[in-house]
Amino acid sequence: MRGRTVLAAVVALAVVAGLAGFAGYALGRGDRAGGPVPPAAEGPGDADLVLASALQPFDDCDGLLAWYRDNALEQVGPYGLDGGYGTAVSGAAASTDAAVGRAGAAAEEGLTAEAAAPADAAAPVGPSATGTNVQEAGVDEPDVVKTDGERAFVAAAGALQVVDVGDGDPRVVGSVDLPDGDHELLLDGDRVLVLGRRYGAVVPFALEERSAPAAQGPVSVLTLVDVADPAAPAILRSVELDGDYRSARLADGTVRIVVDTPPTALPFVAPEVGGLRAEREATQRNREVVRAATLEDWLPWAVTTDADGRTVDEGPLLDCDQVRRPPAFAGLSTLSVLSVDLAAGLELGGGTGVVARGETVYASPDTLYVGTTTWDPEGRAATSTDLHAFDLSDPRAAPYRGSGSVAGRLLNQYALSEHEGHLRVAVTEEGDGDEPSQSAVVVLAAEGGQLVEVGRAGGLGLTETIRSVRFLGDLGVVVTFRQTDPLYTLDLSDPRDPRVAGELKITGYSAYLHPVGDGRLLGVGQDATEDGTITGVQASLFDVSDPAAPARLDQVTFGQGSAAVEWDPRAFLYWPDTALAVVPVELWSPPTEQAPPGREPVEELPIGQGFAGAVGLRVTGDGLEETARISHDPVAAPGSAPAPGSSPALGSPADPIRRALVVGDVLYTVGSASIRAADLDDLEPRGLAAFE
Repeated sequence: MRGRTVLAAVVALAVVAGLAGFAGYALGRGDRAGGPVPPAAEGPGDADLVLASALQPFDDCDGLLAWYRDNALEQVGPYGLDGGYGTAVSGAAASTDAAVGRAGAAAEEGLTAEAAAPADAAAPVGPSATGTNVQEAGVDEPDVVKTDGERAFVAAAGALQVVDVGDGDPRVVGSVDLPDGDHELLLDGDRVLVLGRRYGAVVPFALEERSAPAAQGPVSVLTLVDVADPAAPAILRSVELDGDYRSARLADGTVRIVVDTPPTALPFVAPEVGGLRAEREATQRNREVVRAATLEDWLPWAVTTDADGRTVDEGPLLDCDQVRRPPAFAGLSTLSVLSVDLAAGLELGGGTGVVARGETVYASPDTLYVGTTTWDPEGRAATSTDLHAFDLSDPRAAPYRGSGSVAGRLLNQYALSEHEGHLRVAVTEEGDGDEPSQSAVVVLAAEGGQLVEVGRAGGLGLTETIRSVRFLGDLGVVVTFRQTDPLYTLDLSDPRDPRVAGELKITGYSAYLHPVGDGRLLGVGQDATEDGTITGVQASLFDVSDPAAPARLDQVTFGQGSAAVEWDPRAFLYWPDTALAVVPVELWSPPTEQAPPGREPVEELPIGQGFAGAVGLRVTGDGLEETARISHDPVAAPGSAPAPGSSPALGSPADPIRRALVVGDVLYTVGSASIRAADLDDLEPRGLAAFE
């Protein structure tokens, strides 16, 4: 799978590691936990930062195979590699001495100082050109719906739905079936890249030989669709890859795709009966499996099919000279970051990889970062986060720039932000019996090929954990929560001396923060009592124009339930031209009586009936005003009967709203089964179209 020129790939993640016990193969945590975290120290460059050496290539294919074999022999047991799920050991045990002076020429240049800066608190932030709420201007993120201003493309009902949204009356004009699984989209001109994953069944014990049962790991599925003719969207090419698609970014026509692949092709066995003897015999047989494995058994496998579904290429995604490793063992998974030119097609073959895990993906216009959290031996507490930077200035390649490791764990991608040559990282350090949990914002810079700590603001939210983060130029905003909600503002203008500028303590917390202009942030999360008991979904308007004196200007509560933006920021829409925010919610009880003094609670729902739809909020100077509730189902109207397919107990409609986007003067809300239009000014409903 080489010799192609369209795809260039880079690699992301080298986890600096020490051996320890298994913590589970799950998104958001390392496969294995590492050794003890170095004790905290004072000031920049303290022991909370562990430098990681540059990724190192293998001498040849024999060297790569020997590396897999030797490390797997140390890990394999009676049920294979941790029961067949693959294994990774990660920690914070690399030495600073080993890290210095090993970076390549590209890393020596350091992080670019010309990356587009994040928005500041004075400017409102709207969606991307394709309608998605994204973290960085100019860097599009995959989503379940995309628009070009005339058409909307929706991954729904097992198909790519093409909807005419040019005149305010939505009409499904074409569709094409997609492979089974979850899907999200990226749009570039007349081409849509569908990114997804599917999961296989658990392999049962064989009758003639007791093989170890193991879940067939996720398979990433990439599908390129030509949508030049909206009535007849056509699949051009599909690629299936071993591994879990983590995320992707699109900038200037180039897509970067991150895939994490545990070993899945080894025919391990399990004990045929109980007892120590059977376990020892199974372990010995599994060691023989490891010794007999070839490189193709370890590397990710890729299968490419054409428009007619015929296989046109098949084989390892990576060649051995494309794989690198960290200096310390970081697991047997393979992380690949692929770069695809959508205009040229979906060609695979130029990639590189690293034998390690990857979880959190963040990209500025010029730099890709991948981070992984490592855990203690019991898998109960995060110990550190390893971060690796890659240059995206060349659409055909992304040279490795540097690595670092910071004590604590990330909340999500919004905990990372590149600004004027520095990476700001918000982390929560878990507490133990002697020390409480606390959070910090750490500033890193590339020096000598490493991400080196140059500044730190620590001691945030003692006994609490981070619930949301927003970096806005030289301003940082961090929300922590356990019982109350300390909202911290940070002055980051001097990266070597970041400081806490102000603090606001209120009940509840915001799980997402969005700039709405004039130093205002709109927060969405959960209200709570003084003792930390959650009482329901809330929206808050904060004034952070004076970082030394942050204030909450207004609050609206909606009742017990959840808002999708609490875990997926792409579910949020803010349209600056009309100061309108649209928040999908699911509520299952009447609103609480926690309305602010002088405000009436929002209209109550009948007892036992819920609401699943979206709430429209307008920012009116220093206040928030609920303007309408939108639903795709008549059950949303108070007093109406539940619709077919809904839950009679909660009254939840069969088609809850997932996303909202604006085209012209029309607001479109998108569910799993339909798309609805409403007037942007008053949110009065217009047309509705069901997906095919």
